[in-house]
Amino acid sequence: MFISRTPYRLSFYGGSLDYKGWYQKNSTKIICAGLDYYCYQSVRRIPTFFDYKYRICYSKIESANSIDDIQHPSAREIIRKYSNNYPCEISYTGDLPARSGIGSSSAFTVGLINSMRAINNKYIGRTELALEAIDFEQNVLNEVVGIQDQCASAFGGLILIEADKQSIRPRRFIINPDYLSYLEDNLLMGFDGISRNSQVAAKNVVASISEEEKNDMFLELANLNSQGIDFFSAQESIDQHALTTKKIRDIKLQLNGDRNIDKINKIIFDTESSGSLCTRFMGAGGGGFFICWAPKSSHESIKNSAKIKTWVDVKFSSSGSQIIFCDQ
Repeated sequence: MFISRTPYRLSFYGGSLDYKGWYQKNSTKIICAGLDYYCYQSVRRIPTFFDYKYRICYSKIESANSIDDIQHPSAREIIRKYSNNYPCEISYTGDLPARSGIGSSSAFTVGLINSMRAINNKYIGRTELALEAIDFEQNVLNEVVGIQDQCASAFGGLILIEADKQSIRPRRFIINPDYLSYLEDNLLMGFDGISRNSQVAAKNVVASISEEEKNDMFLELANLNSQGIDFFSAQESIDQHALTTKKIRDIKLQLNGDRNIDKINKIIFDTESSGSLCTRFMGAGGGGFFICWAPKSSHESIKNSAKIKTWVDVKFSSSGSQIIFCDQ
């Protein structure tokens, strides 16, 4: 049995620009982070005396004798590619809810590829793991996904990604630990209770990339994201981050259609009226987790302002996807 631990993703700058339709025509930089909240996957080969060959446990429990009968798309295709036809059992659990804007689908893919490779004694580095997961989701599952979620899960910590038509180049972004702690102290995550399919919002954004009348919006988004990345190097205050992030958020609300969702608008209004310098929803759109740029002294006031049950302190992971248990 092998057990992997894989961090979820927190996006800072570069969201909506990490789709192939954009970065293959416009050189792009993205900065994101792995969160200190994880999904865990155990993989083991099972004996032949069971009346099934494959068992997958997540929010459902599936048992199947044929790979084609497995319903979970990622699990099915990863088993097809990496199991070497051995019967296997996969179990998944996570610290945070899935389908909520934290890159849980890509964390699942990265962690399971890592575990399945480990059980076959075919270990790879974090860059190869990230790129393999990107290729798998885009070209095997044919999903509309960007490239930052997989990199955040494979690397952990703070990550800078450079992408263009030639290649995708993720690497750790080295930063003063005191500044990282400052950011952690002045960020707050909340969850509105909505689990959604990110493909709907992602398709809206990708469709917008090819619309000529929206090109200026994407160029402005790229300019603002570049400023934001520079803020990390300059160790700027949360006030500067919040000011730029708010402009980015307002553009994205137009691109993904979320500006017409009353609940999202109310959470933004209520939290910003109570001390958040900028509140934005994470992921492609549609609800889920949101992040507040806010002084730590305002966190309790913000929590009391919105009817949200789940609040999460922001902590960055120290490592990316890794095997934490091995028993052969």
